[in-house]
Amino acid sequence: MPPMTDEQRAEIARIIDAHEQTLAICRACAETTRDLAWEVKRGAAPPPEALAQTIAEAERVLADLAQVEIAIARMKAALW
Repeated sequence: MPPMTDEQRAEIARIIDAHEQTLAICRACAETTRDLAWEVKRGAAPPPEALAQTIAEAERVLADLAQVEIAIARMKAALW
């Protein structure tokens, strides 16, 4: 197999970065869901400020995921 070009290496680095970002987002979502479930299980409701912060973070995460989805679609289109 011939050595990778700098452009190919950069593209692979971007793919790996996107996967790392996606994993971090999934971890944050799972942790938030777990924490909220524990609050509810204890019979408590998080304060409105905490819920507002969670909503804002979820919106940011969804926007990040949309960008990753676009990047993946572009990569797939470039392959076929």
